[in-house]
Amino acid sequence: MRATVSWQDAPPDRDGLRSVCYDVAYKPDGSQLVTGMGNRVLVYGCQDGALLHSLKAHKDAVYAVSWSFEGSRFASGGADKTIIIWTSEAEGILKYNHNESVQCLAFNPCLMQLASATASDFGLWAPEQKSVQKHKVSSKVLCMGWTKDGQHLALGQYDGCVSVRDRTGGEKVKIQRGAPVWSLAWNPNKRETHDVMAVGCWDGTLSFYQLNGMQVGDDTRLGFDPCSVSYFGGGDYVVVGGTDKTARLCSKEGTVLTTLCERGSWVWCARARPGHNAIAVGSEDGSISTHALTFSTVHGMYKELYAYRDLMTDVIVQQLETDQKVRIRCKDYVKKIAVYKDKLAVQLPDKLVIYQKIESDDPDDMQYRMMTTIEENLKCNLLVITSHHVILCMEKKLLLYTMEGKKERTWSMDSVIRYIKVNGGPEKGEGVLVGLKDGMCLKIFIDNDFPVELVNHGASVRCLDMSAFRKKLAVVDENSAVVVYDVKTKAVLFEGKGANSVAFNSVYEDMFCYAGDGILSIKTADFPVHTQNLEGFAVGFNASKIYCLHNISMQTVVVPHSWSVKNYIKKGDFDGAYAVACLGVTNKDFMNLGLAAHWGMNLEVARKCFIRCRDMKYIDLVADTEEGLKKGEPPFMFRALSLAYQSKFHEAAKEYAEGGRADKAMEMFTEMRMFDEAKVWAEEYAKTHGGGDISLTDFVNRQAEWAEETSDYESAVNMYVQAKKFEKAVALVGKNNWRDKLVDIMRVLDVKDDAKVIQQCAGHFARWGDSSHAKEAYNKLGDHAGLMTLHVQQNQWDDAFALLKQHPEYAEKVHLPYANWLADNDRFDEARVAYRVAGRSEMSTRMLEQLTLNAVLMRRFKDAGYYYWLMSEEAADSLPKDSRALLSDDDEAKLARFHELKDRSEIYYAYDYVFRAMEEPFSSCLPSTLLNIGQFLLSKFATHDEMPMGISLSYVLITIAKHGEALGAYKLARFAYNKLQSLRIPAAWQAEVDLASVVARSRPNVDGDDLLPLCFRCSTTNPLVSVKGDVCINCGGHFVRSFVTFEHLPMVEFHLADDISAKEARRLINEDPPNKASGSDGGAQLSHRVRPGHAAEPAAE
Repeated sequence: MRATVSWQDAPPDRDGLRSVCYDVAYKPDGSQLVTGMGNRVLVYGCQDGALLHSLKAHKDAVYAVSWSFEGSRFASGGADKTIIIWTSEAEGILKYNHNESVQCLAFNPCLMQLASATASDFGLWAPEQKSVQKHKVSSKVLCMGWTKDGQHLALGQYDGCVSVRDRTGGEKVKIQRGAPVWSLAWNPNKRETHDVMAVGCWDGTLSFYQLNGMQVGDDTRLGFDPCSVSYFGGGDYVVVGGTDKTARLCSKEGTVLTTLCERGSWVWCARARPGHNAIAVGSEDGSISTHALTFSTVHGMYKELYAYRDLMTDVIVQQLETDQKVRIRCKDYVKKIAVYKDKLAVQLPDKLVIYQKIESDDPDDMQYRMMTTIEENLKCNLLVITSHHVILCMEKKLLLYTMEGKKERTWSMDSVIRYIKVNGGPEKGEGVLVGLKDGMCLKIFIDNDFPVELVNHGASVRCLDMSAFRKKLAVVDENSAVVVYDVKTKAVLFEGKGANSVAFNSVYEDMFCYAGDGILSIKTADFPVHTQNLEGFAVGFNASKIYCLHNISMQTVVVPHSWSVKNYIKKGDFDGAYAVACLGVTNKDFMNLGLAAHWGMNLEVARKCFIRCRDMKYIDLVADTEEGLKKGEPPFMFRALSLAYQSKFHEAAKEYAEGGRADKAMEMFTEMRMFDEAKVWAEEYAKTHGGGDISLTDFVNRQAEWAEETSDYESAVNMYVQAKKFEKAVALVGKNNWRDKLVDIMRVLDVKDDAKVIQQCAGHFARWGDSSHAKEAYNKLGDHAGLMTLHVQQNQWDDAFALLKQHPEYAEKVHLPYANWLADNDRFDEARVAYRVAGRSEMSTRMLEQLTLNAVLMRRFKDAGYYYWLMSEEAADSLPKDSRALLSDDDEAKLARFHELKDRSEIYYAYDYVFRAMEEPFSSCLPSTLLNIGQFLLSKFATHDEMPMGISLSYVLITIAKHGEALGAYKLARFAYNKLQSLRIPAAWQAEVDLASVVARSRPNVDGDDLLPLCFRCSTTNPLVSVKGDVCINCGGHFVRSFVTFEHLPMVEFHLADDISAKEARRLINEDPPNKASGSDGGAQLSHRVRPGHAAEPAAE
């Protein structure tokens, strides 16, 4: 790097005071510089050093100046113990005093707060305060500085103490040094994780501390006493000025890098200009100067590997392809860098360090280790490295050293060496391109003492590069001219102007680029130069990536080679175009190249391009083209097909026509549903071939299909009808529910040819509920079965039965659906009859079973009894009508089912009275009737293994107990209460039942005689409840009850003798009984001819 003086000034002594520049301060925007000279405050313009203001307000020397953080005010203080606050327009607005000379000032970097210090105290001033807060110190304060967040203030004192205070002045940390602390500064870099303070002591050291007082690193020995320490470059560097009359640049770790300037006396202050690479330096002799700093780029490059210097002491190696970086901390001033393959050479002030890349299986892992060090100060102008050697350039000489520092070879040139570059080659035999000031271009092999002359350019060489196959050499000279030579013939292949650098494409022989004057130029083969805007130097060119060095940063510019591909296509060189395209173009460029190659019948290139685009359509086109050409088909057929694939239908049609195949154009437009164009080409085909049989119907049909695809259904229907595609027309009409349109179509259909279509019409009419037109369609077809189905589907039962009379063979299609319809509409009795008529008695039974179950679940027990009775009737109807006929096993099962169903019908019928008496507040039944019902139910329950569904035994027992006790059936009541106590009953009943049970025990354990049933067959008195059931305990005769009062009726069941007919029996029964007094034997005659029956057997009909 170098420093140049921008401007300087040396104000004369005034007012009897010597001009000494103790302090300078830049305005935050870098536009103005304020300093103290003698007793005056001077304000300079930073651009040209013009003196803007000379302010005489102090009575003695000015020691300190400082700008506020927002640039609206600045302050000055000095030996007159006074501090003056100035506006940015140099107008004094405030003054306050200390008891001693003001040594230093510092504005808070975040707030409007000013710190000032003297030999005995320091003060904190803010505009909102009425007075200055002052705090005593133990020793003279020489310097001060705020942290970047403005929360802490560090005071450097004469006794070597550094005191860190908070914003209110309270001491937080104390650091003790061994000598006066004459200068300190906090790192302003906000990216730093910790606040770091640089401290300059008059023991000749520079040290660094964190906010907590912990030292960072070791002390740096400067060799002089520092009078000024300040940060530069946003905190990346430290500028130190002192008693050696110089201002030096150090790293932020304290490494001395270089001398920025030398002055005639001690340097009291050196400050960085905000936003610029410049510093201002003030000296003991009263001079002030500003210096612009220029950082030179130190870098090296090999293919995609780029190494460059960072922060003057670090080396960053960057993989340009992946943008992966690795930082190598050298901790010293880096002077030169060279990189080649896996080797990296770094020249430091007193040694040359060589690094080697560590091999790793992970391609993203990039690390370097120190390989060797040459402990020698090898001065050179240029530095390159090879696999096993280091080459240093010294004016006219090239020196070859081994990695261990042994000099192996020296090449002496006739002119100063301006450019060297390693050009690859075998290990220990690499070639090096050398460009001389006299224009000679040489190539040196490191294992050979004699350089090889390539060309004599005639002008001082600025840059060199050689093509990938070493056949061409590009030279850029000091006149900014670029010339490309044929290495073998020395012929000039290309000349250009305005170049500062040149680079051949590392993977393509006939392509190079050069940059200059803000333009990047790319030259491919013998095609015109392609240019684009680009600032910087072109230092590398790989495939489609150009590496450009601009200022100190490396950029990767991607340049698609579309223009080169187009030029090759125009030339008809499809192989060359594909080779360039592989360097990097868009998919569109590959597609265009593939189409052009297919047009030129270079099918191999076309296939490769389409494969890259992953376009199966065109890949298949190439395959079809190959197969077609083998069969002898003309190429124009496939060119036209390619045009059609690109939607260039008219061009494709012209290609077909030029080849004499207008019919192909007609077919193409027909398939594309472009029927107007198809008709035009059909006419053209007819003209060229003397007429043609093109079916209008086919065109109309295709038009209809297209209209259907585009959802123009109405047009499609009309065209289908026109093309006599009635089936498709009917399908579309049915889909869109166009009833009137379907009627019109149906009436024009022919029964013989379009029976299926008419059937579809009838189906659509039926679906829409249009029975009249559906009937018309079926009648047109003569389809009585379909018509019958229509009536059934529409629930038109009168029409259905009327048609059934004419066609009884469809009875099965009517009766069963009719029965189902009746059942769905709650007409169950009619449904039972309909099921029987349909021969599906089991469905009637299933219906009754479901109704019964529903009635029980809904507690409609009387309805349940009725349904059971109906089922018993159906069971009885299925038995033989002849009572004397022998019963089969199936009949026996039906008979048993009859008894079971009849029994259940009686139980549910009787229980309904009990349930309603328990659930409803009022009952129409007499207590005697309810008692009889309870006896009847208990008798029925005695003969069943389990209780019928939905019937509550506790309801029955409660009914018996309550009414039995009331009517004098105490024994029966006690039995009921005892039974209830063994059951789980509702908790609300429990207390009442327990009490009633105790009361019942106090009654006589007998039932009233008038309540006991009498058997009218054997005259036996029976108990109210019998475990045998509702039969006589003596003779077993079945009691016949009234289903109104449920009393025993005076009836006896008997069976007729075989020789008495039913008619005679009815006559005998209707006769009056014989009078015993008359001695008639009529009764005896009957009694002799009747045999007793059994209660378990049914009575004869």
